[in-house]
Amino acid sequence: MVAELFKRNRGTRDVEPLGPVYYIEPVASTSEWLKEHVVPTRSGTVSYVKSLFPFLTWIYRYNWVWFVGDLIAGVTVGIVVIPQGMAYAKLASLPPEFGLYSSFVGVAIYWLSATSHVISAGPVAVFSSLLSVILEHALPQLPEYADTPWIIAGCLSVVLGCIVMAIGLFRIGFIVDFIPLPAIAAFMTGSALNIAMGQIPTLMGNNTADGYNTRAATYLVFGNFFKYIKHCDLNAAIGLTALFMLYAVRWGCGYASRRWPQHEKTFFFINTLRSGFVILLYTLISFLVNRNHHDDPKFSILKTIPRGFQHMGVPVVNSRILSAVAAKLPSAIIVLVIEHISIAKSFARL
Repeated sequence: MVAELFKRNRGTRDVEPLGPVYYIEPVASTSEWLKEHVVPTRSGTVSYVKSLFPFLTWIYRYNWVWFVGDLIAGVTVGIVVIPQGMAYAKLASLPPEFGLYSSFVGVAIYWLSATSHVISAGPVAVFSSLLSVILEHALPQLPEYADTPWIIAGCLSVVLGCIVMAIGLFRIGFIVDFIPLPAIAAFMTGSALNIAMGQIPTLMGNNTADGYNTRAATYLVFGNFFKYIKHCDLNAAIGLTALFMLYAVRWGCGYASRRWPQHEKTFFFINTLRSGFVILLYTLISFLVNRNHHDDPKFSILKTIPRGFQHMGVPVVNSRILSAVAAKLPSAIIVLVIEHISIAKSFARL
């Protein structure tokens, strides 16, 4: 109708309609709304896949300069992550070799979907402590896994991983935006106190005293530490001197960087490598002291670590394990998410 009006008034300066103009709105349908707002377009699908695998945007630009930087970073982080992973495995009441597995398996896969270049995916302190509590709760219900608690840990890891992955795939991670900062700060402070207090007895060597439960409530561990302080042994000398050396190198490098700013990068790398240096030094000391006392070492050592990948395989997931750990899943998810947010915020402040 409108076209006919314009055709009849062609050639005039002012085009005026000869009659009323009507607009007929099409009937809305659910299928059209879904097609417009829910059904993904081709370009939207490509963008979504790229967001899941960010390496597709940079892998073709990878060069030798990046490789050298990544090699230095990998060696530096690896020196720290390997012993740290074994320590977290002990904290989780698992054999230390599982700390080695989790230190590199996650990293080997993480880069496919990584959005941060400063994160090393692997075990974390608070969740390792929580995993120990979950195993302690589940093992009485699953006595057949008393000698293989890593099967329960593997099942729990698969379930938690699927839940967290679903949160990411369905883009509902915005929920964490509403977590208050005071809650995160309280979580970080409480976790630090809990882990530190749980490790001080091991540092001082009185963790093996009869009646001393280092996995009890933090205030009980703190109080009992002084009760059993007379049981401290040579471990205290090793632990305290290593701790002092770590902080001495850190303070010295910070002072030297301010004193000689032209060599700031050199002191930065020395400070970064201090953990690896201390670990290698005390490993050498341990070898010299305990090489003839492997069965009865002078101070605590990890002893034999199985070679190869003897315990790696497809995780066992069954209804009995799931029912035993189901009550702990909500708290585990919350701790997992908040701890990683805390770590990310720590990196963000660098």
